[in-house]
Amino acid sequence: MTELVIELIVVAVVIVAPSWCLVRGLRNGDRPADARVTAVVRDAGQPDEPRPVILAAIGNPSATPVLAGLEARKARTPPRLSGTMNVTVPRRTARRKFRPSAYATVGIVPGKTTVSFAVPVRGSARRYLLTAAVGQAGGRLRLYHLQVAGAPRAAATGTPGGG
Repeated sequence: MTELVIELIVVAVVIVAPSWCLVRGLRNGDRPADARVTAVVRDAGQPDEPRPVILAAIGNPSATPVLAGLEARKARTPPRLSGTMNVTVPRRTARRKFRPSAYATVGIVPGKTTVSFAVPVRGSARRYLLTAAVGQAGGRLRLYHLQVAGAPRAAATGTPGGG
């Protein structure tokens, strides 16, 4: 009897685990019309402002405009543990953290163009975490989390599938 239960558990794991990975991959998978996000740290451009800003460029290859919300903060995890970029597709998007008021910079990127946004940071740091929430065609929301080095002219590039 114990052997039968163990075999059923093994069969269930062998069937459920790949199915879960397949469903998640199809849901979070990259599509040709997905936006591309790049980020570069720059000086604020003001003589009395010691904090830098992050210039985030969002490229929209699709024909429909996308809505983008951008927020930058100090990175708490080293890049070797978290990677330089992470892209997720949240299931429940009606939460407070996805509202435009949760982001420092909000803008629209027209179709077939690239738009740059200046994202303020709260303080100086060696690394920043840029969160870009991009609402795309078909009601699809993608969250890009990019680690950006704090030294000016250091860049992080994010394309779908990049991490």
